[in-house]
Amino acid sequence: MPKIKEGKKGKNESESITFRIEKSILDELRSEADQKMESVNTLVNQIIKSYVQWHKPARKARLGYFPKVLMAKSMNYLTDEQVMQITEEYCNHHLKDITHMLRAANTFTAFMDALRSWLDSSGYHFRIDRFDGVETYVIQFDLGRKWSLFFKTQMKSVFEHFNVHGAEAKMTDNTVILEIRV
Repeated sequence: MPKIKEGKKGKNESESITFRIEKSILDELRSEADQKMESVNTLVNQIIKSYVQWHKPARKARLGYFPKVLMAKSMNYLTDEQVMQITEEYCNHHLKDITHMLRAANTFTAFMDALRSWLDSSGYHFRIDRFDGVETYVIQFDLGRKWSLFFKTQMKSVFEHFNVHGAEAKMTDNTVILEIRV
């Protein structure tokens, strides 16, 4: 019988459960946890959360995995106009369907939640600042200017699709900055 731990204020409830894990896999988990200076329990919770919030819905949404360098180099063969045109066509035809598959609601909040899950799962460096009524996402892709242009154009389409006013997407050669008035 699982043991239920009462949730503290602002915390999710948790339950205890026992799993049998192959020794070699458990050794890998222990090693990773040691490197990250966290417990195996914390690491396993992160892995399960990543699976439930990103990997499982992404597969259902027909999103795949590609080497980042391949995507960045492929985009470099396109003109800026081609990158923007392909991105806009993609967003116009697939954004709503993908958002529905990634989260139960087709809302801007659900989209941003899925975006954070993707950024976490993909290993991109990012931070979110909240100051003076503006939520700022600073996302460091390090994949070059064309990738930044793709992502900036995609986010402009997202803002338009969800009718988000007071939002702006900016870019550098390796970083995209999203400023959203809240």
